[in-house]
Amino acid sequence: MLRPLPNLESEEAMAKLGRLSALRSAKLDALHQLRDAVTGLNSQNNPVNRDLKLIGQGREALDRIEQIIELESKQ
Repeated sequence: MLRPLPNLESEEAMAKLGRLSALRSAKLDALHQLRDAVTGLNSQNNPVNRDLKLIGQGREALDRIEQIIELESKQ
């Protein structure tokens, strides 16, 4: 079932949709970074410095996801 089209005449409604779309896109980027970090950590025979780099990337992604969730809750 298709959702109804948004009210294109309402700038407020369109701005809200734009903000939500931007947040979803940012969350997806962070989830991809987290996935890549976890996948890298699951690889065997990584040097320790690579594992530490991947852990940092995963932590950065988790922090970003948490930040986005806070912003979403204010919408």
